[in-house]
Amino acid sequence: MPDPAPEPGAAASDRLRRTVARLRREHRSRHDVLAATAATALPMEPPQGLRPVEPGLRELLDAVPVPAVLTAPVTGADGTLQDLAALAVNLAAVSYAEQAGPSVREQAVHSPVPLQQFFPALRERRVLTALTDVLRTGRPMDARTVDWLRPRPGGRIEHRRALLSAHPCGDRILLLLEREGEQVLAVDAQRIARVGWAEWNLLDGRMEASPGLFDLLGLPATGPAPPLTALLGRVVPAVLPDLLRDFDRLLSDGGVDTETALTGPTGVRRIRLAAETVRAAGGRPGDPARPPDGPVVGVRAVLQDITDLVESRRRLRYQESETLRERQRADAEEEIVRRLRAALVPRAAASLTGCGLETAVAYRPAEAGVGGDWYKCRALPDGPALLAIGDARGHGLDAVALMSRLRHALGGLAFTGALVEDLGAWLNEIAYDDGPESTATAVIARYYPDRRLLRWICAGHPPPVLYRDGRARPLTAAVGPPFGVLSDTRYTAVETVLAPGDTVLLYTDGLVERRHEDIDVRIAVLADAAASRAGADLQACIDAVVRDMSGPRSEDDATVLAFRVAGPR
Repeated sequence: MPDPAPEPGAAASDRLRRTVARLRREHRSRHDVLAATAATALPMEPPQGLRPVEPGLRELLDAVPVPAVLTAPVTGADGTLQDLAALAVNLAAVSYAEQAGPSVREQAVHSPVPLQQFFPALRERRVLTALTDVLRTGRPMDARTVDWLRPRPGGRIEHRRALLSAHPCGDRILLLLEREGEQVLAVDAQRIARVGWAEWNLLDGRMEASPGLFDLLGLPATGPAPPLTALLGRVVPAVLPDLLRDFDRLLSDGGVDTETALTGPTGVRRIRLAAETVRAAGGRPGDPARPPDGPVVGVRAVLQDITDLVESRRRLRYQESETLRERQRADAEEEIVRRLRAALVPRAAASLTGCGLETAVAYRPAEAGVGGDWYKCRALPDGPALLAIGDARGHGLDAVALMSRLRHALGGLAFTGALVEDLGAWLNEIAYDDGPESTATAVIARYYPDRRLLRWICAGHPPPVLYRDGRARPLTAAVGPPFGVLSDTRYTAVETVLAPGDTVLLYTDGLVERRHEDIDVRIAVLADAAASRAGADLQACIDAVVRDMSGPRSEDDATVLAFRVAGPR
């Protein structure tokens, strides 16, 4: 017996474990490279030609609560930045420089040392490039993440991250390091959520902005914060009037939450803007402890890139509208099909009293869709009666169209006086020529009243049920293939002699088929229902049988054609 297929959740969990294992291997490989770089010894030559540190500067740096290092550039013969000299460090920096040896940390307290000896993690070329820009432009470098290796007990190296910012001080640079934690997580959270914040001073036009805003606007992290006028220049012209009205409302009401559109390096981006005013006295609108009591001096805002969200909403609205149109089309088509079927298939069986038969028909529609059930019941000129029931494949217009062709073809062919075997062969060719999707099952019968003989064929259809003397049973059928499956098919007729009072039920599979239930068992249930409901009124009998056989939800339609042989027993 084959092993059961793994559950989808288990397969996904296994893939996740493999991915995590691969990422850990990649991390260990990068960790080894960083550790090797940090362990590489650099010559401990004190930087030359540096101005001495001003008296009291080291004591001033000790008052800074984060690791702080005052550095001076060390350039090569061609004037390019080779390194920075750590002129003065505070105690927090000495504690944080765990990669440096004790001698390096001890020397850094009293005299200059190469920065790359004091902080080996800053040997990365991208860090030196960014610090060169600080010296060249005189603009500070906002906090950026750098890798940090920390020696741990047992010789283990721990890989962490820190935030490094640089601030020009004349021809020197003050470096500040933030320990990993909330600050690092806040920067990453802004990048992941595509969020940034800014505060504009309306008096001098100065703006302070978070790293997330630079990333959101596609601006270089080392560049200056753009003024408000520059940001307004990025607004898509079509929405600029609306944004200006929102700003006017912001300055008068104290707050606004709106959407706008900005142009950027990747095209037009949809931005959510939530802003509030800042007042001179320090109060803010909505803060009962510090009510606004001064003029507006600034604007504080949070911007979020919601382009993907807006696009998702657009696709959802489109899908909903398409779904609604498709539902309306399907409902309209189903209504047409229902009316067409009602016009093609009579609600009541034709009277066959002249053939010595009492007839009745019952139909139960499906919960959804219109099936291809049909029946035919009429007296023929040569004396016999035609009795037939069938089910065209599928639901909807195609099923009703095939049902109509077969039913009308049978009505015409039966007038030739041909045997039921020939009628079945001709209907099979009609369905076969219609295409591979045009298949149908059926029971076609002729009743000869002078002999009370029922001759019938079965084309892949459930067998008739005969009720006699208080008992009901399915008749044994010579089952042939459904119509339309194979060309040149011949069918074998079964002859059943009936007696006065016998009742025969022809029915479609929708009456007996149920998921996860054997159809032979269901046919036996139908026979029991027919026996228990037998009575003088044939129509009431089959109506009750249909109710008994119907579940809470009918996935397929069902038709029952019943006839009873007249006369005393």
